[in-house]
Formats: sequence, C-alpha cells, structure tokens
Amino acid sequence: MLDEIQHIVYQVLIVIFPMLIYHLFFHEKAIQRRKASSKLTIILAIMLVMTMTFPVEFSKGYYYDFRMIPFLIAFFYGGVTPGIMISAILIAYRYFLGGDGFYVILLNYSLASVLMSFVSSKYKLMRMKMKLLVVSGVFWLITFMVAGTLILMERFEQIHFMFIFYGCSWVSLILVVFVIENVNQQISIREELQRAEKLNVISQLAASVAHEVRNPMTSVNGFLQLMRDDHNLLNSQKNYINIALNELSHAQSIINDYLALAKPHTEELTDVNISKEVNKTIELMTSYSNIQNIIIKSDIQEELYIKGNKDEIKQVLVNIIKNGIEAMESYGILTVKTFAHDFRIYIEITDTGKGMSKAQLKNIGRPFYTTKEKGTGVGMTISFQLIHAMKGKVAISSEVNKGTKVTISFPQIFIEDLS
Repeated sequence: MLDEIQHIVYQVLIVIFPMLIYHLFFHEKAIQRRKASSKLTIILAIMLVMTMTFPVEFSKGYYYDFRMIPFLIAFFYGGVTPGIMISAILIAYRYFLGGDGFYVILLNYSLASVLMSFVSSKYKLMRMKMKLLVVSGVFWLITFMVAGTLILMERFEQIHFMFIFYGCSWVSLILVVFVIENVNQQISIREELQRAEKLNVISQLAASVAHEVRNPMTSVNGFLQLMRDDHNLLNSQKNYINIALNELSHAQSIINDYLALAKPHTEELTDVNISKEVNKTIELMTSYSNIQNIIIKSDIQEELYIKGNKDEIKQVLVNIIKNGIEAMESYGILTVKTFAHDFRIYIEITDTGKGMSKAQLKNIGRPFYTTKEKGTGVGMTISFQLIHAMKGKVAISSEVNKGTKVTISFPQIFIEDLS
C-alpha cells in the first residue's frame, strides 16, 4: 500500500513540477501554444513519457498513470495540432512499451482525439467556471468508461483503487488548469499595463501638441471670417476663403480627437437601456448609410440594460458603424445585432466590406493606426478606451474580401436591479 502511495505521489510530482517550471519561466500567448513546437507542447510530451514510464502497478499487467492530463491539456490549451501530436506520442510510446491492451488504447484515444478536436475550439471562449466544468466532465466521462471496462472484465477488486487514483489525477488536472489560466491572466495584465502606459505617453504628447496648434489656428480662423465679410472681395476670393475655413474645421475635428485621447473618462456610470441607444444610433446613421448606398439591417433584443454613459456609448457606436459603412462598396449590408447571453450584453456590428488581414487586425486600436486613406487612427483608440472604462470588452474578427465583425460586450443588469 505504501509503495502504491509513493508511486501516486511520483505521478503527481511528474505533472505538477513541469507546469510550475512553465509558469515561472515561460509565458506563451495562446496563439504561440497552437504550434507543434511550442514550449507547452514540449513540456506536455515530456510529462506524458514520464507518467507512462513510471506508472502505478496494481497487479501484474494492470498499470495506472496520469497520461490523461497531458492529453487533455494539449487539446484544451494547445489546440488540435498539439493535441494530435501528444495523442500520437501516447499511442507510439504505448506500442513501444508493449503488453496487452494496445488496440483498446489505440481505439479509445483515436475516438477521444476526434471528440476533443471539436470541443477544443469552443473551450477558449468559455469562462473559468465553465472551463472547469468541461474539463471535469470530459475527465470523469473517460473515468467511468474505464470503470465500465473493469466491470465487464470482472475486475471488481480494482474499482475502489481506480476511483482513488483517478480522484488524485483529477485534482492534479485542476491544478494544472489553474496554473495555465494564471499564466494567461498574467500575460493579459502585463499587455494591458504596457498598452495603458504607452497610450498615456502618446496621448499626453498628442494633447500637448494639439493644444499648441489649436491656438494659432483659432486666430487664423477668426481673421479668415473677418476677411470673408469684406464686401470688396471677389466671389472667387470668397470661395477660396470658404475652402480654407472648411479645411480648418476639419483640422479642428482632428485636434479634438487627439485631445480626447488624454481626456480622463470619469463620468458617472448610470443605468442605460442599451437596446434603446442602439436603435437611436441606427436611426442617426441611416441617412449617412443611404448616401453611401449601404443597407443597415438590425436585430435588437429589447429591454437590455447595462451600466454606462449614454453619450460615450453613442460615440462608440457611431464610430464603429461609420467605419463599417466606409469599408463597403455600394449596396453593401451592415448588420447590427444586440442580445443577452450568459449575463452579458452583446452588440455585434458586421459589415460585408473589404475586411482586414491578420497583421492589420492585430494593430486595430493602437494609437494613430488606421486602414483608411484619410483616417487619423484615433477613433478606434478612443472607442476602446470608452468601452474599457464602462467595464466592457471588444473583439474583432475579419477576413479579407469578406468583411469584419466587431463584438462589444458589457455586464448585464436587470430591470429588478434598477431603482
């Protein structure tokens, strides 16, 4: 019995120690883990071989190990490519070790790999609580299948030990999940801090320059208006002055955008009927879309509420809808959907425009980055700031020549919560 406990402890250490190393020294982003050569995949491969090399022997020909942990983690946190790679290593090493039951392992893990390929794509979109439920559900499903196999083989004496062993394995699996999620959180926080620091420096500089430029522009604008009122001017000269005033007005709007970067968003958040605000914004933008020959379709779930600021919500929606309209040729379709899911409110704005490449998509929201010829790259930066200030999240997906979808989400509040 003591020998079995010792081997279980070895299995736990084989799983936990490499993950602590990964947590302390390697900080891979989710996209980096999808590669077959990622550090996570290498660590999981080592972990898999070690667990299978030093199993717990219950009786002659019956061995238990933690191979299921690297198998599940590879699919859930690496993706299909690392998952299949770990599965192939598992099957190949099991064949190398020899013994009965190889073809049962081959069949079981081949079917499990197919199932995990479908589940893993949705896993990354889940919240932490749901992730734990899914991981645990898959783990215990496989465990009960093993128990069923033992019952069919009339190996009843192993059932009690099997559940104790797999219970230890489940606890180790949950610890590994927490370690990787902690790594994800640290990367996210670090990136957010870097982005905020960079944005703060850029916004302060932009605001300082914009403020200095606006003062002489105000003087120029005033003198041009006085000159325009001079009755001795020719019509052509007045026309030139009007063109200059229009260009100054355009420059002034750009300067206001730069100043908005440094403006602290401290307005008090109030209860907002987001369904109503989205409908208002669509009505406001309809005339602009008609001029551009763009059709706006909407699917708005009524009576959805969030904590926010009406003016800032309007500013965000106008900017994103305007970008969508300008990204399309005539007779394009812009779709706006608003719905509630999992205690969050989602606003999806989808266009059928030219779309963006992965490189362009990665830079969206950065100060002064724009895909438009006459854009300043400030509008989306401000929109991101406003969304985050209202405790919201934004996600953008795009495909070249097919279109772009912007998804904004906010925590949902309910009517009974309103005073």
